[in-house]
Amino acid sequence: MIALLRRRWQALSPALRRYHRASALPCVVFVALAAVHEAVSRQPGVSASLRLVVALAPVACLAWLFTLYLRFLRDCDELERRIELGALAWAAGIVLHVCMACMLLLDAGVASWQAKDVAAGAALLTLLSYALVRARLHRRYA
Repeated sequence: MIALLRRRWQALSPALRRYHRASALPCVVFVALAAVHEAVSRQPGVSASLRLVVALAPVACLAWLFTLYLRFLRDCDELERRIELGALAWAAGIVLHVCMACMLLLDAGVASWQAKDVAAGAALLTLLSYALVRARLHRRYA
């Protein structure tokens, strides 16, 4: 198992290895802040301002990850950048279409999903569509 992971790591580009190393800390902080958010949001009597800060704190980690991703894009070679931008464009298009369909279905009264479920589904769809398209483009250009 270790040998497989080591081989997979060595197959990554230097820019992608740097990105993975740099993004480890923001990911750990994000998970910790999400756990704090979960704990605080369940407590009665917590002030609205504290709830606001704790609810939005994980977004700061996402912004941190996004700046690291932009640095990664700048460090990529031309082919890797093309794959990444293609995956982002496809994911954005897929999510845009699905969100528009959800909005129209909700408006027409055909569906009655909770807003929390729709938001979580859109976030999950964004990540999954990006990952699947990126994997396909890597196989296509490899």
